[in-house]
Amino acid sequence: MGGIPNKARVGDFGIAGRIFPVAAAPKKRGAAVGELDFMDRWYPIQVKQKDKVGRPDIDSFEAVMTREDRAKGFFVAFDFSGDAPHEIDAFFRRSGKAIIALTVREILDEEIARKLV
Repeated sequence: MGGIPNKARVGDFGIAGRIFPVAAAPKKRGAAVGELDFMDRWYPIQVKQKDKVGRPDIDSFEAVMTREDRAKGFFVAFDFSGDAPHEIDAFFRRSGKAIIALTVREILDEEIARKLV
């Protein structure tokens, strides 16, 4: 997905990182136009090598999104438990912040376009 992984690793085999949208890149170049201003436009991404991501994983990601004041984030896993989508929806209703849950299968089958609109 073009994300940049964080340098620090933890023992859960997940990859935490950031995605910088292409639209954030400056159209003009040079110090006068704030060439590095786009560095503040990013979305957090969490990738877990787990068969079922549950509510505790989503809760932890919500805390990151809140702390970093991000409006959208991406969570990738092999699958999600039944309570994960409910927590994602509740988080959106509480905060207005969106977590895009993607499965590895959706990415491999290139079915993610409808979720990214």
